[in-house]
Amino acid sequence: MGITERDFWEMTIAEVNRAIASRKRVLKVEAQEKASYDYILADSIGRSIARIYSSSSTLPDIGTVYPTLFDSKELEEKRAAKKAELSALRFKQFADSYNRRFKEGKKINE
Repeated sequence: MGITERDFWEMTIAEVNRAIASRKRVLKVEAQEKASYDYILADSIGRSIARIYSSSSTLPDIGTVYPTLFDSKELEEKRAAKKAELSALRFKQFADSYNRRFKEGKKINE
């Protein structure tokens, strides 16, 4: 129960009982945490399999799945950086497409 032999023999019966009760509470909380993570994992696996059958199914990001493990500020910064990168890429593709059409239009008129 996490008590050394020396501490055990120096404790009263009430202290031993409190230590055992405390350890049981800690083990219960750890078991509940593990069960929660297992449940979330099973849900994520199910969603991943659903993506095979339906293109509208998506996996939530890791911050949504495990909100207590990740700093929401850090995740928001990463999302914003990804969004900015995607926006820049889309703009570049648009500009390239426009420039290509513009050049082709000039060649036709020349």
